[in-house]
Amino acid sequence: MLQVLLPLLLLSASSIAAPSLQSVQSVQSVQTTAQSTAQQRASDLYYTPITSVTDETRYTTKNPDVELVALNKVKHSKGNLVFSSGQRISGDKLLVNNYADESFTTAVNVEVEMRYPSATGTGSTLTCIEIYVDSSANDADAYFTEGSIGKTAAAILLTSDQTRTFSYEAYFYGY
Repeated sequence: MLQVLLPLLLLSASSIAAPSLQSVQSVQSVQTTAQSTAQQRASDLYYTPITSVTDETRYTTKNPDVELVALNKVKHSKGNLVFSSGQRISGDKLLVNNYADESFTTAVNVEVEMRYPSATGTGSTLTCIEIYVDSSANDADAYFTEGSIGKTAAAILLTSDQTRTFSYEAYFYGY
């Protein structure tokens, strides 16, 4: 009897420990979908690197007729800022997000430009944009340069003056 039970016990243990082909394929499918979604999100947002600017190279100098519309700004301690426009609604989803940071040896003026969608064409309708900024200058600004909430496109300019460090994370929501 022990000779029959021992092989059955070992067979049961090995079938529990070894994943089935179906579960391996399911995990691979989820990983592929997640990678595809991340790549799609990254490609839907055009953004410049965090760039040091002078008065001559500022966005507003190069585009003197631009109308800047400020995003709502909430200051938190230690230089943390949250810029927002619109609000999350039922059924919207994260369309794109991006994170970047940069450090400088001396205090500089910096700018970042972002545009959704990245190419010409029509994106999803924007419901909410949130941008979290950390700057050693303890201040920064964010403006719409084109589009807005409720539209299918938007361009945003982030600025900070006399900063040594600057980082941001942007979230664009819509449907």
